Amino acid sequence: MPTHISLPNERVEQLRMIAKAKNTTIPEVIAGYVRAEIEAGIIPAEIPGIDVTSTGPAIVIKAGDFTAEIPTAEGPTLADLLRDAGNVKADPERKKRWLEGLAALSGIKVKRAGNGLKVVSPLTGREFALNLDVAADLGNQIEKKSE
Repeated sequence: MPTHISLPNERVEQLRMIAKAKNTTIPEVIAGYVRAEIEAGIIPAEIPGIDVTSTGPAIVIKAGDFTAEIPTAEGPTLADLLRDAGNVKADPERKKRWLEGLAALSGIKVKRAGNGLKVVSPLTGREFALNLDVAADLGNQIEKKSE
């Protein structure tokens, strides 16, 4: 769920300037900063509130009352889908094959929703909404558990 953060107007304008100079958005500027801090080891790569574990044959994703489990072998496919969801230039036919194949093998579904996406649990039918850059980070976590 989005949280609004109060910043001085001057900082907001500076963020707009950075975003414009990088031809991106303010949320993407902030996401880039967070990723840089993860890479520098300042904070862990795990996403607060989302638990990704490996049981060996399966990867389990838990976030609040959302739970989904996929075969470990399908982890890289889900990771790619989550990371690539925001790429408008991505091959739509390839994405469609991945989505259909992943759903057939694991029951988990990924669908686009506004400026984000939703992961649908095959266990409960519950949906978990994710911002696109957080979805990409989740994809990285899933891929690590697939190794």
